[in-house]
Amino acid sequence: MLLSRSIFLQLIVPFLLASGILTFILSMETVYRLINLIVERGVSVFSVGLMLLYRLPQFLSVTLPLSIVISCVVLMVRLSTDNEISAMNAIGINFWEIGLPFFLFGIVATALTLCITLWLQPAGYAAFEEEKLRLLKTQTTKTIQPLVLNYDFPGKVLHVQDKDENEDLSGVFITDRELTEDSMVTLADRGRINVREGERDLVLLLEDGQIHLRSSAESYRTIAFEKFHYIFRPPQIVPAKKDGHIWGVPTNLLWGNPSRSSQMELLLRLTTPWACVAFAVAMVPLGLIDPRRGRSGAFLRGLILVVIYYILWMGAKELTLNMNYQPQVLWLPPLVIWFFGLYSLYKSNLNLRNVLDMLSSFGKTGPRVKKQIPVR
Repeated sequence: MLLSRSIFLQLIVPFLLASGILTFILSMETVYRLINLIVERGVSVFSVGLMLLYRLPQFLSVTLPLSIVISCVVLMVRLSTDNEISAMNAIGINFWEIGLPFFLFGIVATALTLCITLWLQPAGYAAFEEEKLRLLKTQTTKTIQPLVLNYDFPGKVLHVQDKDENEDLSGVFITDRELTEDSMVTLADRGRINVREGERDLVLLLEDGQIHLRSSAESYRTIAFEKFHYIFRPPQIVPAKKDGHIWGVPTNLLWGNPSRSSQMELLLRLTTPWACVAFAVAMVPLGLIDPRRGRSGAFLRGLILVVIYYILWMGAKELTLNMNYQPQVLWLPPLVIWFFGLYSLYKSNLNLRNVLDMLSSFGKTGPRVKKQIPVR
């Protein structure tokens, strides 16, 4: 009991350090883009800090399983180099008992990651989208200045004669940035910019204007309108993600949604955290080293295990997306790592070299025990 508690407590510090460092590294690109909002567009530091906080659960859902690998390797390497593993074996403590606190620590990390993926991450995405829409509207209207060409909108040029305190525009001119034979020039007396929350786009509401276009080499047309909605893609003032709308859907709504995309998102939220306990079990035998051969082998095995897991994860996701497999195939990566960890732990506990030795051990009576050299 004391041994399990000691190992469990020794895992906490490297786990927290690894989580902090990996989360910082993973968030660097987002931090850089958000800092540009402060420098280039004058967004408040408070708003940028909120957006970074909303993205934090997404980073943690990725870094917590990796932190389990690092913390388990670090502790197993230390126990091996200090000959504590040999001392435990000498007094009759087998690898199953040594691996028990690692398993419990993996269960705790899995429960924490499940809370993140099932509740905090969707709530963070939803709050991030709301803040992005608010910034999109305020920053778009702020950057539109009278008598100044505006190039914020991809492929378009916008020019207005005047803008009042209610953000109403007058003397609106909009056209393509690169004029061609099919380009359309739009003029309007009045206009206003609105944000459509559902479609995540901008609508320029124009009134009393004309559209000038040339339909052929010898034909030119003018279309007058009283009201015209000019819809275009918004400027990317913050990093966007594909299918971000489903990422922000609460988990309880996904349970009752039979659509394939909803079921896949639900299974991703459920299966990803179980990599924590799978890594914790697998890294006990993989973290063992011979003190005379150095420590790099254990870290290399941990890296290979992570790479194999994510290859399996991407393969399972590809099977679900493009080959119409059931979303339950997403359980395969953590289960493969879990069974590999149990196999490696069993093999290390009986000092077996390969599968043939393990099969032959089943026919023998009594467990195989390592020969211990008596200490004088």
